[in-house]
Amino acid sequence: MIRGTDRPNHGKRRLRALSALGAVGIVAGLASSLPASPAGAAVPAPAAAVAQKHPDGNPVACDGQVYASFGDPDQLYTADRGPGTVQFTPLGGPTPFLYNAIGVNPHDRFLYGTTFGNANNDLVRFDGNGDFTNLGAIAGLPPALYISGTFDKKGNYYVLADNTGEIYQIDVDSRSVTGVIDVPELADPELDVFDIAFRGGFLWGSTDSGAITRIDIANESVDFFPGVLPGGEDFGGVFTYGNGDLGFLRNSGQLIRVHVKNAAGFNPSFAVLSTQTTTPATNLDATSCFLDSSADLAVRKHGTKSVEAGGEVTYRITVKNEGKGGSSGWSLTDDLPAKILSPTTPTEGCEITNGLLSCTGGPLEKGHRVEIEVTGTAANVLKPTTVKNTVRVFGDDADPHKDNNTDTASTHVKPGDGD
Repeated sequence: MIRGTDRPNHGKRRLRALSALGAVGIVAGLASSLPASPAGAAVPAPAAAVAQKHPDGNPVACDGQVYASFGDPDQLYTADRGPGTVQFTPLGGPTPFLYNAIGVNPHDRFLYGTTFGNANNDLVRFDGNGDFTNLGAIAGLPPALYISGTFDKKGNYYVLADNTGEIYQIDVDSRSVTGVIDVPELADPELDVFDIAFRGGFLWGSTDSGAITRIDIANESVDFFPGVLPGGEDFGGVFTYGNGDLGFLRNSGQLIRVHVKNAAGFNPSFAVLSTQTTTPATNLDATSCFLDSSADLAVRKHGTKSVEAGGEVTYRITVKNEGKGGSSGWSLTDDLPAKILSPTTPTEGCEITNGLLSCTGGPLEKGHRVEIEVTGTAANVLKPTTVKNTVRVFGDDADPHKDNNTDTASTHVKPGDGD
C-alpha cells in the first residue's frame, strides 16, 4: 500500500463558498459564450446560480439499477447484470454532446453529468426515460476535462478535474461550486483515474496500473492499494453495489466486482469476487442507485457425504431469495478444497480458476432460486479425512439478514483399497 504524502494544508479542507454577487458575476461572464441548446434538450434558464425547483418528470429507477454512458454520440444505458455477462440497454436517445462524471442525486433521484468538448462544462440532467436537460454552466467551475464524478449521501456532487488533482464539490440546485478538495497526488497523468464512487465518507476509484484509490475528502489525501485489479487498461466506470461492494467497468469489456473489508481502516483488504463480460466501450462512465432495493439472499450447500479416494464428489449449491422484494443480482464465491481434484462446473455464469469457484447471476424474484453444480475427484488420503467446504453469496442489494449468506458441506473421504 502506498499512502498520499502529508502537506502543509493536510487535514484542512479548503471551502470556497461563493458570494451571491461573485456567483452571478461568474455565470454572467460565461453566459455570453454559451452555445445554443442542443436539439431535444430543454433550454436552460438565463444563466444565474439560483436554486432550482424539483425537476419535472420521472426520476431514474433506484431499485438496484446500474447506469452506464459511452460512445460518440454519447448514449445512456442501464447495465443489466446476468449469468456471466452484462447487457447494456439504451435509456433514451443519444445526446448531441459528450458528457461524463455521471451520478444519481439521492435528493431528487435524477441522474446528472458534466459536458465536455464545448465552450463550457455544462451541467446536464437525465430523467427516468433518459430524456436530458442541459442546465447550463456551473458557477465557479474552471474549464477542464471532468470524467470522474459521483454524489455523496447528502446530495453533494463531486467532479475530479483530469490531471489537476482538484475535486470540486457542486450544489446542483444552485449550479455552483461550494468547495474544492486539493489532492496533488492525483494530478499525475500516469495514474489515469477515470471515475470515482462514494462509499463511507471516501471517494473510491482505480488507476491504470490496477491500484484502488481511496480519497479522504476531509483530509485532502489519497491512499493507493496496488495489485487488486488487472493493470494496463482503463476502468472508465466505477460504482457502488447496494451491499457496499465496488464495481469497476473496464473499457475493454469487463465488470469486476471487489469486496472491501475494513473500508475505513488503516489497512483495508480487498477480494475480487467475480467478473462479467460486457461490451467494449469508449468514453465509458458508470453510476448506480440502490436506494429502494433490499433482498434477503440465502445459500445452501449439499455435497457427497462419503466417498473413497478417487471417487467422484458432487456439490449442489442453491441460491434463494428469501426476502420480501426482488434481488437485482448476486455473486458467489467458493474456495474449493485442495482434496477435491480437477473441479468443474456446467452452470452458466460460473467459472473455476485455481480452485476458486466464482458465479454471477441476474435478478432473482421473491421465492425464486438458482442451482449450481460442481464435481471433482476425491484425492488420496492416508487415513479417513473430513473435507469441509464453505460457500458465500454476495447480493447486489443490501441484505437485512447476513447469517444465511454462508453454508458449509462436509465430505468424509476414506483411503482407497490400495492405500
